[in-house]
This record gives sequence, C-alpha cells and structure tokens, in this order.
Amino acid sequence: MVQAFGQEKTEIRNYSRHLLRAKATGVKTHLKTAMALASFMFVIFGYYAYGFYTGSWLITKRVTNTNNGEFYTIGDILACFFGIVFGVMSLGMASPQLKSITEGKVAGKMAYDIIERKPEISLEEGAPIDQPVTGRLEFRNVTFRYPSKKDQIILDSFSSVFEEGKTTALVGASGSGKSTIIQLLERFYDPESGEVLLDGRDLRELTLREYRKSVVGYVS
Repeated sequence: MVQAFGQEKTEIRNYSRHLLRAKATGVKTHLKTAMALASFMFVIFGYYAYGFYTGSWLITKRVTNTNNGEFYTIGDILACFFGIVFGVMSLGMASPQLKSITEGKVAGKMAYDIIERKPEISLEEGAPIDQPVTGRLEFRNVTFRYPSKKDQIILDSFSSVFEEGKTTALVGASGSGKSTIIQLLERFYDPESGEVLLDGRDLRELTLREYRKSVVGYVS
C-alpha cells in the first residue's frame, strides 16, 4: 500500500519520529535508574567512611562499650560495620523485586477489571424470537464509531437494505466500514444512532444468545 501511493519517505519520517519519542523515554528511564544506583552507592561508601572514622575514634579515645563494660576493640567495630553492611546490601538486593510486585499488582488489577466488567450488550436481555425469520436486514440511518476511536466516524447515517434470499456484496476501500457492518449484524457493537433491523425488528429488542444461536451465521 505504501509503495502503491509512493509514501515511503513519509512513512520513514513517521517511523523516525516515533523512534525519537521512544529514545527520549528510554533516556529518561535509564537516567532515573542511574541516579538511583548512584544514590545507593553514595550511601554505601558514605557509610564506609563514617564507620571507619567513628570506629577509629572510639578505639583511639578508649571509649567504653556499654554492652560489656570494656573498651571498644577492632572486633566490635568490624562486627557492627559488617552487620550493617550486609543488612543494607540485602535491602538493596530486595528493592528491585518491589518493581515485580508493583507490576503484578497492575496486571492483577487489569485482569480483575476485565473479569468484573459489566458489558453494555447482554446475551440474555431482550424478547424471544417467537416468529419465523425471513431474513430481511435493514440499516436505517446508522452512525457508528468504535469506542477506542471516538474521533473517527466509520458509518455516517448509513442506510441500506439486504433483501432476503439474495446475495449482497459489500464493496469498498480498506477502512470504509465493510467489516463494521458485519460486526453490527453480529451485534458485537450497537450503533451510536440509528437502527439495525431484522424483519422490521430492532436487533437490540431480541435475545442476543438466541439470535446468534439460531438466526445468524458468520464464516470469515
């Protein structure tokens, strides 16, 4: 399609523009990661300096250890020093796992949002189909936009009749609404305005489960 309309350079420019956006996001993310790592290492080495300085001061000044009543020794200093070092390092190694926990919570919320979602189109609501179906389909002033593309009108006051017992072909360019018409007939979506009629009855008035099971069939 791109070659047919000679739009190679345009698409390359579009691709490059998206790459620049991805690059900016990547630089920002890695900058934050680098700053976090630098801060962590600064704290670690700052503690090293503080620990050695304080330990040497306690030993040279012969300060009494209140735990055992004796002067501080190099053993006391190193025991305290390595205890804190290993504790802080363990916390540092545990912190990346917080990202996994957060991602898990986000994924869980998305899953539950889907599970608990109440669909706008119910399979069970509507009147039963209690009369023979001849198969006359009519689109009457149907306007439709996909929920994810509210700014793009797919069908604009579309009207057409598909007579029973006849073969009807939908012909048009890509994106003109051919598949959308089929999806409205299957009632995967309801029109924004207008009606889709089966033998003069609005599809929204019929029980969807029965309609799909016994009235309409679709082969892709």
